[in-house]
Amino acid sequence: MANQEKKDYKTQIKTFLSDWAKVAKKKWWIYLVELAVVAIILVADLLSKQAAWEYLENYGVKELIPHLFNLVMVKNMGAGFGIFQGKTIALTVVTFIVVICICVYLFFALKESEWLRISLVFVTAGGIGNIVDRIALGYVRDFIQFAFWESFPVFNVADSFVTIGAFMLVVVLIVMLVKEGKKNQKEFEEEQNGIADNQEQSDPLDAPVNLNPMMKSQNDYTFVVSEQKEDDKTQETAEKQPENDEKSQEFENNSDNNEKTDESNEIK
Repeated sequence: MANQEKKDYKTQIKTFLSDWAKVAKKKWWIYLVELAVVAIILVADLLSKQAAWEYLENYGVKELIPHLFNLVMVKNMGAGFGIFQGKTIALTVVTFIVVICICVYLFFALKESEWLRISLVFVTAGGIGNIVDRIALGYVRDFIQFAFWESFPVFNVADSFVTIGAFMLVVVLIVMLVKEGKKNQKEFEEEQNGIADNQEQSDPLDAPVNLNPMMKSQNDYTFVVSEQKEDDKTQETAEKQPENDEKSQEFENNSDNNEKTDESNEIK
């Protein structure tokens, strides 16, 4: 049983890899586009951090867009938007594992929808941007602050793309679940309609044929009397034969006597 399961598992892997190779030959350009998007986001994140940091070191806090964004300098020792402070090593390891898993998934899941892949690309690019800071500096450089909401955590470009990607991912998954539910509902309704149509087309006179296996089957059913019953019937006939013979003999004797009596009466 275990060997059979291993063989089935290996067969499934071979089939999957074969299908993936066929799709990859046609859609190889998707990898290049997604790598380009990751590279653009990563460069934009790192350059924006460097430029904002240099400006803030020289001039301090700056109102970037009046009443909307401020430039501030914050060393984030935690995760995005300032959460999980003081856990840089753990966050680096977890983020690295998540990024690797997403990259492997994107490499093999070429048949998935474009929006799902875009959302994962955004999350991957943002994660890599913050990993670079944690490995190089030991902290993440945050510099964007909402001017109208100063209590909101300071963030950077990488955090923005992680948030946008995560939000898109949730929306895409919800849409996929809704579509799958509608598809299953439609298939169920079509199946029920097909069953109802078959029942309407069936002839009520066919009911005995459907219920009686002897009438429904194409086999030739032959009823054979058992040999024991046949022997009993033969024996019973043989036993009654002498009695019938005696009755026949008695009937003949009576007939002869009656004839003699008639002759005697005629003579007289």
